[in-house]
Amino acid sequence: MKRLSFFILSLVMAAQTLVAQTIDEAKQSLYYGRTTSARATLDKLISANPKNAEAIYWLGQTHLANDDVAGARTVYQNALNAGVNDPIIWVGMGHVEMLQGQKDAARQRFESAITNSMRKVKRENVEDVNILTAIGRANADGPSTIGDPIYAVEKLKRAVQLDPNNVDAFINLGINYLKIGSDRGGDAYEAFTNAIRVQANNARARFRLGKIFQSQGNTERFLEYYNQAVTSDPNYGPGYLELYNYYANRDVNKAREYLEKYIANSDRNCETEFFYADYLFRAGKYQESLNKAKELEAGICKDYPRMKVLYAYNYDRLGDSLQARRSIESYLSTAAAEKIQPADYELAGMLMLKFPGEETKATSFLEKAMAADTTTSGKISYITTISDALGKAGQYGEQLNWMRRLATVKQPLTNRDMYIFADAAIRARQYTAADSMSRAYIAKYPDQEYGYSLLVRTAKAADTVSNNAFDEVEMYIDFLTKQDAAKNVDKIKREYYYMATVASDRLKNYGTALEIVNRILAIDPNDAFASQAKAPLERAVAGPKAAPKAAPKKKG
Repeated sequence: MKRLSFFILSLVMAAQTLVAQTIDEAKQSLYYGRTTSARATLDKLISANPKNAEAIYWLGQTHLANDDVAGARTVYQNALNAGVNDPIIWVGMGHVEMLQGQKDAARQRFESAITNSMRKVKRENVEDVNILTAIGRANADGPSTIGDPIYAVEKLKRAVQLDPNNVDAFINLGINYLKIGSDRGGDAYEAFTNAIRVQANNARARFRLGKIFQSQGNTERFLEYYNQAVTSDPNYGPGYLELYNYYANRDVNKAREYLEKYIANSDRNCETEFFYADYLFRAGKYQESLNKAKELEAGICKDYPRMKVLYAYNYDRLGDSLQARRSIESYLSTAAAEKIQPADYELAGMLMLKFPGEETKATSFLEKAMAADTTTSGKISYITTISDALGKAGQYGEQLNWMRRLATVKQPLTNRDMYIFADAAIRARQYTAADSMSRAYIAKYPDQEYGYSLLVRTAKAADTVSNNAFDEVEMYIDFLTKQDAAKNVDKIKREYYYMATVASDRLKNYGTALEIVNRILAIDPNDAFASQAKAPLERAVAGPKAAPKAAPKKKG
């Protein structure tokens, strides 16, 4: 009898070991981004034991990994309806509620899960580390506006206190620190580094470190960490995908190498096929990419949202701006806001600029792209694009406003920036701003002509009642003369023409006008304008001649 009992116990223990290994395999698949493989494993496990709470929890996580919040809710709700009233299922449902904006309901579930999972250890109530980690995972999910990261940090710090080797807790701790704000970047860096300390070959922690430096625009460091991720674990597909995304617009051959490694280490599904279609676009094979996209949309990618983005890119390169516009507008109107990438708004903005009268809408899209970009270089690029677009559309007042914004994020301004700033101000008739920027240009680049020409344009545009442009014109002429009087003779004469005309026609100062005409003749004795103007000006300076006296009449 004892032998039979021992045999049965052995079978139970073996089954439990098999279950644990199977769940670990599913978790490992999720770690690598292989959600299809993870789901297949968990489906088998749940089929064998429909009340396996841990398997059900991780099945819900596979749905969330694919952004299928509704699917995850169904998994957890069905489990609760079936009597699987386990704390880990409560955390799973709280995870769903958190993503759906039900923060208070989620928090209540989390607290109930903690309370009901406590176990007696050495006469003390101790929290279940797995529950604490799952709570941290739930709050780490989604954009920075979703979740309660401060609460999650508290629970995760307790988790690593109870289990200092809990890699998942450290990684989720780092993500939650980042969601609190950029000022906690140092804490996040430490958390991810601690995960690597515990597990030297952990690719996800290195991947997350790469994300930190990518958000800062530090290309050297984020490439270093992404490469470390795939070197430490050559099976880590997400790392290859990020490297593909980086090189896609820089080195198409290198991009293909990383894409092939990503596909080799991922489940073959809609997403991997989509990226191959994306690669065809990057390689300049626009029609092939478009054909592949249509094929996928008719098959395994029927409801894949980003297919419309790929359509937009391909139609744009194939010269069909109208179809490109329809595709990107359809995507932006249906996609979840947190899934729209800055590049999507940028594409929409650039496409709108191809349609006269759509500059306001284009600027709106480009501004959204800029708002989502955390790097200074990115913001500068967007502001420059918006400013150029407004200038081409003749909206100079708005262009000037954007150039003022550029001046707040980019120091020092380049000579091109200063030129566009002053030019927009002149065209917008904001002469004080134009004068200030023109003089700043001259001060910074005294050997370049543009500052002087801008200053003269400003002064002439503002000059309606007096000769207040003369000083600026003289400054410009002096610059042109010192640079190369012979080469610049035509420019010099044009400025003298202006001065002579204003002095004569508007100010009626014929002496000054004559003096300027003589300057013109000094550098070009055959100048037609000066030759024709000199005699009339000399007569005007001399004034009307005295009339001869009439002879007296003879008497008688």
